[in-house]
Amino acid sequence: MTVLTNARVFDGRRLLPGVWTVTLDGGTIAAIREGVTGGIDLGGRTLLPGLITCHFHPDFFQFTLAEGLAGDPLGKELPPGVLMAIAVRNAGVLLESGFTGYVGAACGHDIDAQLKLAIARGIMPGPRIRACSPHIGTTADVNDSRKWWRRMETPGTDVFVDGPEDIRKLVREQVRRGSEMIKFFASSGRGFNGRTVRNMDRDEIAALVDAAHGRGARVRTHVADKAMMLECIELGVDVIDHGDGMDEEVIAAMAERGTFWVPSLTYPRLLIELGWDEPGMKEHLANLRAMLPKAQAAGVRILTGDDYSGVFRDLIPGDPLDHQVGRYGLEFGYYAGVPGLTAEQVLSWGTANAGALLAQPGEVVGQVVPGAVADLIVVDGDPVADPGLLARPQEALKAVIRDGQFIIDRLGSAAA
Repeated sequence: MTVLTNARVFDGRRLLPGVWTVTLDGGTIAAIREGVTGGIDLGGRTLLPGLITCHFHPDFFQFTLAEGLAGDPLGKELPPGVLMAIAVRNAGVLLESGFTGYVGAACGHDIDAQLKLAIARGIMPGPRIRACSPHIGTTADVNDSRKWWRRMETPGTDVFVDGPEDIRKLVREQVRRGSEMIKFFASSGRGFNGRTVRNMDRDEIAALVDAAHGRGARVRTHVADKAMMLECIELGVDVIDHGDGMDEEVIAAMAERGTFWVPSLTYPRLLIELGWDEPGMKEHLANLRAMLPKAQAAGVRILTGDDYSGVFRDLIPGDPLDHQVGRYGLEFGYYAGVPGLTAEQVLSWGTANAGALLAQPGEVVGQVVPGAVADLIVVDGDPVADPGLLARPQEALKAVIRDGQFIIDRLGSAAA
């Protein structure tokens, strides 16, 4: 048993009044009760669920997302072993930032699944992972290079297949290889730079969703167009990524079906700050900010996460999208500053909401409640009063507990 006492507790939804004692039994939270007893004295620091990012590419690192500038399709910039080394590095950055989990948003070479296996085998410490497939696309869609003579013999982050039956077979193969999340592009990129409205036909999307759900996997889609969002929600897609054309009708559909939403606003915000404000970009960003409190009020399960890659590292000192310690936590302060949202609500996006997507059947993740997995962090300060402290882990983060074990311990002799 591990007893953590004299702690303020954010339980995944709200900051509880008073101070509390939380008892861990192995990798599970056994009890939580008000007051101070014997155990590891947290000194009034805040205990909260380990943070979870829900749009994560572990192998993205210091490159441009534009193929024409990068010279190589995603997942082919470097050998697979080097890309895995990047993923191992980024898993460490997550832990040092107070993130004990991530939900994959596509990778090449089965990196999510292999990284998860290495962590489970005790080869390395790392976050809890819902492993994602590569991007599944169709011939000549938005991700299929028009430089047809450069199509790779082996895929990177994108694979292309056509027709419901071949898509169904591919999804099942990805599940066999360890994917627990299937990712596809329903429409073009962000709403301000789209080239196509539809990437995959309705019967192909239906087959993909049916095959994934039939094997216990979830489905996420990169989508900007309103009509495509509504179609994907109707067909049972679990996660809407970006959703630049979001409006009240889409929000109502997501709330009814229990669909998750990852708005990921850091990327377009940075483009605007750099002066790359293509037509419609500012309008899309303003619309998404306005939709966030409406979606929260409707009960949509909003999530944190973005396309972290270091894509702007040579242009912006301290690029917020670089895989560096503290970067992922910047989202909490940004979203908490959106009119109509509270810090508690935004913190729940990266804890309880995210845990509902990350968890395996029968698990409770992202909450401080009896029976939940013991993935926890201790921070010096109040993240509800100052959510920005989650972007300052070098000074605020005092402990990271994964499956009931201290991975990071800066509490001194108290946790010895």
